[in-house]
Amino acid sequence: MKIKTLNDIKIKQVSCGHYHSLALSEGGQVFSWGSNSDGQLGLGKKFPSQASPQRVRSLDGIPLAQVAAGGAHSFALSLSGTSFGWGRNNAGQLALHKNNVSGQSYKPYSISALKNLGVIYISCGYEHTVVLTQNGKVFTFGDNTYGQLGHSPTAEKSGPQLVEGIDGLVSQIDCGSYHTLAYVYTTGKVVSFGREPTCKSSPTHPEALTENVDFTCLISADDLVDFQVKHIFAGTYANFVTTYQNTSSTDVPRKILPGISQINESLTEKWIAAKKRTECEVAKSEIAMIFSSPACLTASFLKKRESAETTSIDVDLKKARDTFKKLTETQWISFVITTCLKDNLLRALPCCSLHREALLVFLLLPECPVMHDPRNWMDLVVPFAEAVCKMRDQSSKILKQCWASLQESSLNTLVQMLKTAIISQFYHRTQTNQSHCNLKALLGMMKEVHKVNTANCQLPENTFNINELSNLLNFYAERRLFMDNNLIPAENSSPIIFSDFPFIFTLLSKIQLLQAESHLKILQKEYLPWGQVIPYNELHPFTLRVRRRHLVEDALRQLSQAEDTDLHKAFMVEFIKEIRSIGYGVKSEFFYSIFEEMTNIEYGMFMYPEEGSYMWFPAKSKFKKKRYFLFGILCGLSLYNLNPANLPFPLALFKKLLDQKPSFQDLKELSPLLGKNLQEILDNEADDTEELYIYFSIYWDKNNVNLIPNGISVPVDQTNKKEYVSACIDYIFNTSVKAVYEEFQRGFYKVCDKEILVKLFQPEELMTALVGNNDYDWKYFEENSQYGQGYHKSHPTILMFWKAFHKLTLEEKKKFLFFLRGNDRLPLSGKQEIGIKFRCPETFSEADYPRALTCHNILDLPQYSTMEKVEEALQVAINSNKGFVSLRVTEQQ
Repeated sequence: MKIKTLNDIKIKQVSCGHYHSLALSEGGQVFSWGSNSDGQLGLGKKFPSQASPQRVRSLDGIPLAQVAAGGAHSFALSLSGTSFGWGRNNAGQLALHKNNVSGQSYKPYSISALKNLGVIYISCGYEHTVVLTQNGKVFTFGDNTYGQLGHSPTAEKSGPQLVEGIDGLVSQIDCGSYHTLAYVYTTGKVVSFGREPTCKSSPTHPEALTENVDFTCLISADDLVDFQVKHIFAGTYANFVTTYQNTSSTDVPRKILPGISQINESLTEKWIAAKKRTECEVAKSEIAMIFSSPACLTASFLKKRESAETTSIDVDLKKARDTFKKLTETQWISFVITTCLKDNLLRALPCCSLHREALLVFLLLPECPVMHDPRNWMDLVVPFAEAVCKMRDQSSKILKQCWASLQESSLNTLVQMLKTAIISQFYHRTQTNQSHCNLKALLGMMKEVHKVNTANCQLPENTFNINELSNLLNFYAERRLFMDNNLIPAENSSPIIFSDFPFIFTLLSKIQLLQAESHLKILQKEYLPWGQVIPYNELHPFTLRVRRRHLVEDALRQLSQAEDTDLHKAFMVEFIKEIRSIGYGVKSEFFYSIFEEMTNIEYGMFMYPEEGSYMWFPAKSKFKKKRYFLFGILCGLSLYNLNPANLPFPLALFKKLLDQKPSFQDLKELSPLLGKNLQEILDNEADDTEELYIYFSIYWDKNNVNLIPNGISVPVDQTNKKEYVSACIDYIFNTSVKAVYEEFQRGFYKVCDKEILVKLFQPEELMTALVGNNDYDWKYFEENSQYGQGYHKSHPTILMFWKAFHKLTLEEKKKFLFFLRGNDRLPLSGKQEIGIKFRCPETFSEADYPRALTCHNILDLPQYSTMEKVEEALQVAINSNKGFVSLRVTEQQ
């Protein structure tokens, strides 16, 4: 009778049990029908017996090599050697522990007892199962009433047992209902054990059990002169052996089963070479089969099983990458692959599978170039991300374990695919629910990948940054999407809270977001009605008018009188009798100069534990607490205005600002000498009762201090030395500075929004944002420079300038950078702003020295004719790097 349900499906294997059947399709799908009294169909407990084939969906995506049906149990074997069993388990025929699984299993289970055996073939009897391994061994389990397991029926054994009575290596096995056949290829024998097929006694009335098991030789080598065994077959009442005439072959005669479709090198070459219409149609059909099936795609790149042990990643991603690249270079093949992924494979992704092999397709797809094509983000990457985001916890856990095992190149490929799709989604974003859902899925998957990377440190953190966000997002207009879920309009059922995804923001983007959030929150609190937005640069500026000789006094007085709203306006500095500007250069010099004075050791506001060390808050300050509050405001303004400043604070400060605890490593950074001494205490391995001749006190900031009540009398020994080190850390970073630090923090958060800082920033990022970095690339500095108004790259004066510049010491170069920009730190806005904009005003002569327009990185450079004059001009610029008075000298003699 023709099975109509399978009319359009090409079946590669069929296996029949007593009252049920299994089929494996070319596309890797398993179908079952018949009785389901014991769960042998693998469809679940609620399903009754089926008259027509039903898909066993819990095996979807697994690249299978074989299906096998027994009396009322079933097995499937994957290409990588994992065995799956389901159905009746009353006699242990599934090799599942009876405490974990009852007499039946209604869905396929991965059989852990077979995991490391290297199984290559499975055969099922009525209530017993036999497996063949890569190294020619046979293992059996289940009912042994007739000795069909190959060991004594009276022996109490459970789980897979090696059949030790077979003399030689086996290449084929097959089960009858109550007996087992094996072909021992090293001796040329076909042996049988269990109830003989000729015995017609009822299985419900077994013959008397015997102590020993009989191995019967059905065919010997002498019976096969001039012939080789091809296949062996065992039935309930008969056995069959097929042979072929070829005595010269040295191949091991195995039972080769038709398999699911896979890509191979010859097939790839055939597809690429296809030119004729009929050739192309056949190729399209073959491509469609493989690229529509997760199981077939995974099967194509499975690593060869060298042993029973499983590898960290079971698919060859490099081979997949090379194959996909080769195929997609042919335009029509690329189109077919894209269509198949879109219409079939992505819809069939086994996102709910609990089997590792089924989830390997999630590693393969990012290696395909069509997944990285910006035109395919909507049709391919969004459904892919949605499938990952809707995974069950256990499935997601397995996939994350796979991601954690990826090589750096493959994980980076995955990240770049997501970044390309996210950028494309931003470009095409609309205020619709679907658009929000798409972006939420992409960001959600990126977040999971980022978590894995954070735990395993495979990729640098900035790999996840999306540089384009600064241009793609309006941080002011879209503020309500960034922080507060309560601010999302009700009609948008899929809000995106961007602060949940801090890793996508560059440091510059985070500060821009900080500016927008702090600015809008304070204005809304003060007087703005809901929905009204006044851009940051359209507010009347907050201006500090300062005298250079009274810089700290003037600035702190005006800051103490400022309103909260003033601190979030555009910031302007006027150096009285010099210059007034909202530009970067003047602000930069202001912050540089005021911090230079206030952090000077002679000023006395901060203490320096050692010469050349970082600075820290004093245990006893000679200043009132308010000064630390105002210093905090200054630091907040510096950050808020994208102005890195030379503030020699250790990382510990930025941890505290973000509510993180400083560590022993932070103490070592602040005071290397004290850190070294404390480390020696920890490393001391003397007797537990031996005192270390120190006490629970510390000499810090020129004072001896008890770390605990009466600490000067409490000795430190091996039992409490860790508590002593912890007490030192707590005293230095917390107890001793509590009053002044809290004032500093209050001032800092007067300007900067704490909530967004804590959500978006890591301590290292906050430190870079406030303190900047000095990772100078002087070669890039030269390459990124621009030339105009009388200059070009090869102009003689320019060539002499760069030759002279590169001879300067590091400190001299930093001083020149200060002369040019008003700051010797690298700008947060990126490397693109590093460089000089050269020009030569017509009014300049060799009698003039260089002039810098610090707000624009412009250097007005006279056209000097000798190297001596260039070098002299540089020295004048370096040593006259403060103030805003133009220099002009008399004609040199």
